[in-house]
Amino acid sequence: MGKALDGVRVLDMTHVQSGPSATQLLAWLGADVIKVEMPRRGDITRTQLRDKSNVDSLYFTMLNANKRSVTLNIKSAQGQEALSRLIASADVLVENFGPGVLERQGFGYEAVRAINPRLIYATIKGFADASGIEPKAYETIAQAMGGAMSTTGWRSGPPTASSAQIGDTGTGIHCVAGILAALYQRTLTGEGQLVEVAMQDCVMNLLRVKLRDQQRLA
Repeated sequence: MGKALDGVRVLDMTHVQSGPSATQLLAWLGADVIKVEMPRRGDITRTQLRDKSNVDSLYFTMLNANKRSVTLNIKSAQGQEALSRLIASADVLVENFGPGVLERQGFGYEAVRAINPRLIYATIKGFADASGIEPKAYETIAQAMGGAMSTTGWRSGPPTASSAQIGDTGTGIHCVAGILAALYQRTLTGEGQLVEVAMQDCVMNLLRVKLRDQQRLA
């Protein structure tokens, strides 16, 4: 028996941790994950916290092992054409750019849907559109804005972040759940859809038992 996602192609247009943790989980489940990176620099974590020069950091490899990689300059006409071809052959696209970045490059959900109506387009942002908050987010911001830091540490001390990556990898796991549900629904409808995940929302979901305590214990 093969893996559950054998034959599923994923375009990984993510960086740092929340997106790469999601696409790596899809790769572990058998998907063919193609990581799309910018020329020359690539994912910024390739050079972060590394022990040796001119090699990828452990931070990068632990989140991006089991993937293929390609560099594309999507600001160029040639790069946009190449990305369009990749989109046409993909089942899933995952991105965690800042708000509006891919839209400005001509690859927002509606534009991509016109290329491939069967594509699952998953987007990870720091905050939901309804929140009205647009800044980028990372682990400690998500923990703070989701309320988790207020429940950790000592009463007499400052809010404290958890060392478990509930903001980044926790969001990645939520994203995978949405992608798998969308892939299953596609077997019934034949159509793809947009999957939106917000880091603040995911932290609050992981915090829901503490929210119960606050309601019960004032």
